[in-house]
Amino acid sequence: MKIAITIELDEKSAELFQVPFKKLSAQINDLIGMFEKGDCSVENTPDIESKPAPPKKPAPKKAKKKSKLKRSVKATILKTIKKNKEGIKTKELQQQTGFTGKQISNNMFHLKKEKKVEKTKKGLFIAL
Repeated sequence: MKIAITIELDEKSAELFQVPFKKLSAQINDLIGMFEKGDCSVENTPDIESKPAPPKKPAPKKAKKKSKLKRSVKATILKTIKKNKEGIKTKELQQQTGFTGKQISNNMFHLKKEKKVEKTKKGLFIAL
């Protein structure tokens, strides 16, 4: 088995990586030597410095306001559509509300399902 790794670095970066790469190279050579000798037991593997595991941070608590947030996004979209009596396109909704296309798309799906808005042939959304 042959493993080749090629890394191109500028001079400054090469200096920063020189010491860790030398250590890694020595560890790889030790492993290769063990394989060549046929002495590959776990007890004989060289000590490899491992980075200490980063301290685990508690998972952030999920806000209970998520459903309220969804309602407010939907309500804001519906309110904006109602303001534009002649209809409004998705891009204009994005600009006026500041919501992402995905947020608008997901909420438009629910608003259409609830029969609160409909899409015209021209691609405009109007409130019902």
